[in-house]
Amino acid sequence: MEEELRCICKEFYREPVLLPCGHALCRVCAVSLQIHVSDSDNASALNTDYQEADKASVSSETDSGVVCGSRPNSYAGTPAAAVYPAAVFNITCPLCGKQAFLDENGAEGLPPFRVMRTIVERFGGVTVAPAAEEACQMCEGEKRVAIVRCEQCSVRYCASCRDAWHPIRGPLAQHELRALGTICTDHGSPPVLYCNTCLLPICQRCLAERHSSHETQHLSSAARTQKTELSQTLHQLSEEAKAMTECIQLVKGSGDKINESCEELERQIDQACLEITRAVERRRDELIRAARNTKTEAVANMRSFMSQAAQKVHEATALLHFSIEALKESDHAAFLQVGKILTARAQDTASGLRLSLETPPAPPALTLDIEPVLRTVKVINFVECIPPEKEMKTPAPGAPEMAVEACAARGCSCTLAWRAPHVPRAVRGYVLELDDGLGGPFREVYCGRETVCTIDGLHYASLYSARVKAFNGAGEGPYSEVIGLQTSPVAWFTWDARCAGAEGGLSVDAEGLRARASGWQPRVALADQPLARGVHYWRLRLDHYDGNADPAFGIARADVARDKMLGSDALGWAMYIDGSRSWFVHGGAHGGRAAGGVAAGCTVGVLLDLTRGTLRFTVDDQPQGDIAFTGLRGAFYPAVSLNRGVAVTLQPGLPPPPPPPDLDLSNLSIE
Repeated sequence: MEEELRCICKEFYREPVLLPCGHALCRVCAVSLQIHVSDSDNASALNTDYQEADKASVSSETDSGVVCGSRPNSYAGTPAAAVYPAAVFNITCPLCGKQAFLDENGAEGLPPFRVMRTIVERFGGVTVAPAAEEACQMCEGEKRVAIVRCEQCSVRYCASCRDAWHPIRGPLAQHELRALGTICTDHGSPPVLYCNTCLLPICQRCLAERHSSHETQHLSSAARTQKTELSQTLHQLSEEAKAMTECIQLVKGSGDKINESCEELERQIDQACLEITRAVERRRDELIRAARNTKTEAVANMRSFMSQAAQKVHEATALLHFSIEALKESDHAAFLQVGKILTARAQDTASGLRLSLETPPAPPALTLDIEPVLRTVKVINFVECIPPEKEMKTPAPGAPEMAVEACAARGCSCTLAWRAPHVPRAVRGYVLELDDGLGGPFREVYCGRETVCTIDGLHYASLYSARVKAFNGAGEGPYSEVIGLQTSPVAWFTWDARCAGAEGGLSVDAEGLRARASGWQPRVALADQPLARGVHYWRLRLDHYDGNADPAFGIARADVARDKMLGSDALGWAMYIDGSRSWFVHGGAHGGRAAGGVAAGCTVGVLLDLTRGTLRFTVDDQPQGDIAFTGLRGAFYPAVSLNRGVAVTLQPGLPPPPPPPDLDLSNLSIE
C-alpha cells in the first residue's frame, strides 16, 4: 500500500490535495506543475471534455469527506462556477494525463484530501501538515489540526490550544465553540443528507434552497451504500489478485519443466541430426557406387569403341594396301574387272569411318545436385506441439473469412488469402483444403500460420473449391465459406531448360520456345509442366528443315527415353514425318501411314483431348491422318524429338480446332 501513500516526488504526501480526476498530489507538487493559461486558450478550455472531468472531481472530493459548496472555488470554466468566466491556470495530472483548469487561486485553491492525510498519518508514521484553512491559529511551530472554532473570536483551536487559550469558564463561557470537520461552506452547518442527483453531501438549508426537487438520502445510508459497493469491488479485485498470484506461482514452478523440456529438445536435435548424417552417409556410398559403375560402363564403352574403330582402321588399311597393289596392275583388262568394285568399297569404308568419327562415345557428363538438400536443411525448424484440449481454457477459434478480393487463379496455379476469425481468440495456425477440381473430396494442401498460400501444379480447365479453418490448443474451429477458382482453359508452357545442354543434345533459347539439336542422334525435349485434364492444342513451326532430318511430334511421360526418337519406347506417343509422308509411332511400332510431308515454314499441330483420351495431329491446320491414339489416361508432357537439320518454335495455348466433319468422336472414351 505504501506506493499509494507516496506522491510523484517519492515522498509521503504532505498537505495532499485532490485533483478533479481523483488523483492526489502534494500541494507543493501541484503548484510546481500548474501552468499559466493564455487568453487564447480560454475559449477552447470551455469547449473541451472538462465537464466530465469536473463531474469526476465532485464525486472524488465528496468521497474524501470534503465539501466545497456546489463546486470548489478553484475549478474554473464550468456552468456551476460562472463567477469565474475564464481559467487562469491549468494542471495536467502526471498519472492519467487529464487536464484541469483552475481560477486565479491555482493549485493553492485545490481542496485538501483528508482521507489521504488520515491514512498517511495512520500507516505511514508521518505527521501531515493540515491545510491552512484547517490548521490551528494559536499553535506555535508545527501547526496541528483545529477541532473547534469560536464564533465570537473567529479563531480556530486545536485541543491543547483550546484548553490553554479558550477555557469554557469565566467571561469565555458564553462563547459558542463549533466543532470543525466536514461542514457546508455555504451555511457552516454539518451535512446530514446526500443528494444523489448532484452527488454532494448537503445540509438542511441546502435541501430547502437548491435541492428540494432532487433525490436525497441520509448521509450515513449513502456512505454505507458506497462502502458496500467498494467492498464488493475490492472482493472481486482480491479474487483476481489471488488468481494472478496463483498464476505467478505456477509460472515459477514451471522453471524445472522448461529446463527438462529444453534438455529433451536438445537430445531430439542431436538424434535428428545424427539420423540425417547417417542418411547422408548412406546416400554418399550409393552415389559413389553409382559413379564407379558409370565409370566402368564408360570405360567399357570407350574400349568397345576403340576396338571397333581399330578394326575399321585395320580393314581400311588392308583395303588401302590392296588397292595400291591393284593400281600397279599393268593388264588394263584385269584392272577394269575390279576397279569399280574397289572404288565402291573404298567409298563405303570412308563413309563408315566418317560416321564413326562424328558420333564418338561421350564421357559421362554428370554433376551432383545438392541444392534441394541444402534447401531442406535450411528450412529445418521446430513444429509446435499442441497440448490436449483438456489442458486448455481457451475455446476453439471461429471460422476465418476468405479474402475474395485477394484470391486469384493464374495458369495452373492459384493464390488463396483469408482473414483471421472475428472472435478475438487465440489462433495457432490454419488448415487450407482444396478439392480435385471435379467436385471430389477436399484434401489438405497447407497447414501453418500464414494467411496467404499459393498452390502450383493444378490442372488446366478445372474449377477448384477451397476452404480454410483455424485451430489452437483447444481444437479446430468451423470452416470458412467455400470459394471457387477457375484455372486457365488453355495450357501455357515452354520447353524444359533441363533438357538442353548435353553434348550433341538440344539447345533451347532464353524464352524456352525455340529448340534445335546439334547431332544426328535424336534428342527429346519435354515441356516444363504436364497436362492431365481438359482439351489442349499447340503447334510447332519448323524454322529450319533440310529434308534429311527425322523429327517426331507428340506427348510423353516424364521418364521417357531422351536419346531416342519420340515413340521408340512405351512412354512416348508421336507422329514421325518427313518430306512426303508420316507414321504414328508408339512403343517402337509404326502405323497409320499418311501421305503428305513437311518443309521449312510448315506448322505441325498436336491436339490432346484428355476428356475422350485421344491424340490427333495437323499439318498447316489440316488433319494429318485419322485419330492417332486413343485410351490415353494420366499426365502427359508435350514433347518433340529433333536431330541435326531441324529447328522448331513452340506455339502453346491455342484454341482447339474443330474436328473434321467426317470424324465420329461419339463412341470414344478413355475407358
